[in-house]
Amino acid sequence: MWRIGVVDDQRDFTVSALRSYLAPHPELEITVAAATVPELLTLDVALDLVVLDLLLGDGSAPFDNVTALDARGIPTLLFTSGEEPELVRMAARAGARGMAKKSDPPQAVVEAIRAAANGESVVSPDLATVLDADPAFAPNLSPQLQRVLALYAAGESERDIAELMELKPNTVKGYLGRIRAQYAELGHDDLSRSELKRAARLGGFVRRPWFQPRRGS
Repeated sequence: MWRIGVVDDQRDFTVSALRSYLAPHPELEITVAAATVPELLTLDVALDLVVLDLLLGDGSAPFDNVTALDARGIPTLLFTSGEEPELVRMAARAGARGMAKKSDPPQAVVEAIRAAANGESVVSPDLATVLDADPAFAPNLSPQLQRVLALYAAGESERDIAELMELKPNTVKGYLGRIRAQYAELGHDDLSRSELKRAARLGGFVRRPWFQPRRGS
């Protein structure tokens, strides 16, 4: 039996739909559901897979959610409307095993859950299209560098970023230098601020409304 968790801020509706899909498949059991990843992790339930919505009410970033689950040894399958390609790319970079769309036929969703729980990658035509559309403007930035880039792309100054993230201004300057260097390794040298902002959005590093800078965080 595979133990499945669900993270969706409309969990009652989503869990009801998924339970109906999985009813003929007793080896796939939804054991827990939560509105956020931190809430799920506090439940301390052994899981083989989490079915994760991309846009959650707590404003969390998909990269952070997938990373937090992976740190606990829990793989992730995205379950989304598929209308946010930047967020899909972001979650895929963090290591999500694949994606199922909420509009997919029930059997397709079941097969995606089964494959992901079994350790397989789930690259549907929809996911392949999203990933193939990535314009190679996505270096493998650490979560800290991603936050700096997101704030910078959102219009914050280096001094404001330092205040928001409780860093020294010279540290922020150094981080931005490292970000530009990683873009340069991909062949994108001397990016202006506007070009870096565009690159951040194309790569899925910043996407409103989920990105909500919080002072002291």
